Amino acid sequence: MKTIILFLLLLSVANSFHAQQPCHDESIMAVKGKWAKRSDANMKAGNQSQITNRIDKMQQLLQAAYPDPKGIEAGWYRSMGGYYPSLVKSSESYELNALFKAYYCNTNLKKLLLSIEAGTSFDIWANKFKWFAEKDENFLIENKPVYLLTKKSGELKGFPLFAGRDNSSANTGQTFSKTMLITRQGQLPYLPVSRKQYLLVFLRNKEDWGKKQEENLSKMPVRSDVEEEEFKKQQMERVVSQAQNEQSREKARSNFLRGYKTAKQRQQEDINRSKEVYQRDIKAAQDYLNNTPAEELAKPAYMENTSYAGSFLKFAKEDQGMMMVQVNESYFNNKLPAYVPQFLVVYWKWNTENPSVDFAAHIENNFNPKALQEMLDK
Repeated sequence: MKTIILFLLLLSVANSFHAQQPCHDESIMAVKGKWAKRSDANMKAGNQSQITNRIDKMQQLLQAAYPDPKGIEAGWYRSMGGYYPSLVKSSESYELNALFKAYYCNTNLKKLLLSIEAGTSFDIWANKFKWFAEKDENFLIENKPVYLLTKKSGELKGFPLFAGRDNSSANTGQTFSKTMLITRQGQLPYLPVSRKQYLLVFLRNKEDWGKKQEENLSKMPVRSDVEEEEFKKQQMERVVSQAQNEQSREKARSNFLRGYKTAKQRQQEDINRSKEVYQRDIKAAQDYLNNTPAEELAKPAYMENTSYAGSFLKFAKEDQGMMMVQVNESYFNNKLPAYVPQFLVVYWKWNTENPSVDFAAHIENNFNPKALQEMLDK
């Protein structure tokens, strides 16, 4: 009897140990994932078959670089148009979207589960910038909007590499992202905005804003002299009536008159403050424009942040800033069919989870951007 009880006790301990055995990175990476096609989005009629064919070739390049997902499930789909249009009307915008859901150890259930959200992704955008560049339709140079590229971060396999927009740290961990630009050899779909171009527009916009502010302040209705005198009398009587004796009433009357300002006086003070703000806002830009050699002013404008329209202190260094650009319309061949890719933007995002890191390593080591470049103009 004691032998049976001891056996059952040992069996219970063994089962408990097995149930509570924690998951390991090795057990996650041992899970063999697979590729799966998801439903397409925004696919329009017309050039759909031609575009589908090209997106499928992009997906084949992606899957060739990452053929055997580990600890992660890979899904992909096609999409067209959407919120981010093509840079030129003669081209169609479309993209390959791939999302990756990683397995993780659920400490409560003591087993591997698949993440609900995809912390890893890969996209190829045709004929559009999307997150690669922030468009500003209010800051116009020669009546055309500007774009702010993400920061350049070097090269990958001979192609320019830029930061992605998904680089952050939070309680849930770190997120990383990169962008690669695929264009014709020696050509770019954008033109840099020079420092001088930016400064002239910045100062012009500030001048227009200053004039509008002064005009609006000047148009604000104010009391007439007669109305002002009556208002002043009423306010003074209200203040003086609160005093308890003649001496304090006289003091209250004196203080009121000394500090009183008419509506016209306050209006003029607001206008003067607006002018002071305007002069303060333009000083750095005006000084730089007036005191900088022409060859320096001709250099590309690199901005420190997206507040360039409202304020300017200095230009950022090339390796630390975001280049301001405009669409290079001469880059595009308007005789090509709309479905033909004339430039491509590759974007991938990952995090610190082992399956995600493994995916990113496969992309940087195995993905073939040269094969993407060979798809251009075809």
